[in-house]
Amino acid sequence: MIASLDRDHLSGAVAPSEPDQLTAPEPPEPSERSEPPEPSEAPEPPEDKLAPAPTAATAPEAQQRSTPEPGQTRQQPQTLSDMFRLVDDGWRRFLRSASAFPSERMDERLNDGWTRKQMLAHIAAWHDLTHDRLGKLILTGESAPFTDSADAFNARVARQAIGRTAGETLKEMEMTFNRLRRQLGRLTDEQLAAHNGWAAEVIAANTYDHYEEHRTDVHQPPVADGRSGRR
Repeated sequence: MIASLDRDHLSGAVAPSEPDQLTAPEPPEPSERSEPPEPSEAPEPPEDKLAPAPTAATAPEAQQRSTPEPGQTRQQPQTLSDMFRLVDDGWRRFLRSASAFPSERMDERLNDGWTRKQMLAHIAAWHDLTHDRLGKLILTGESAPFTDSADAFNARVARQAIGRTAGETLKEMEMTFNRLRRQLGRLTDEQLAAHNGWAAEVIAANTYDHYEEHRTDVHQPPVADGRSGRR
């Protein structure tokens, strides 16, 4: 996410002396010769830590939501309207990719050992957990720290997903998002910013940041003829 400086010069010139004048003309008063002002340097604009999010018309889908550079911290939204924009944009892109992915490939294993189906169940479970934690904030005004082990929580979710079909898992993920979004609508801007932005951090971590983390797991590069890879 410098102005030029005009310089004014006063002439300081005096009228020529008469030929029979014996004394030299007096030099002009100092006030009549003002030195040109030193050019001032405008301060450099502050570095914008959050790059402007490119639009669909100017960037590929993979780059539509900007992410911070290594070592930078992206500022979380301060209002619910900004939060909804990020959540909804991230969700639409992720759901579109997940829904278009061939169902017969949902049992393929990813690099972390999960199947794609288990990854979708994992996202759904964190939707529900975030819904419950935000509910405590709304009721009590206090943050609700996650006290379980993340590894144990994820392992339970992965086991429970084994017996479900890809279609059931995808539908459950959509349902949990809808529940979470209704919960977001109960928040106020003050609650979003309370406790140093606790709610904003939790929402980001379990929605649009989470979708971006797993986006490549369901991303299908376009085929040569421009059609979707789904059959």
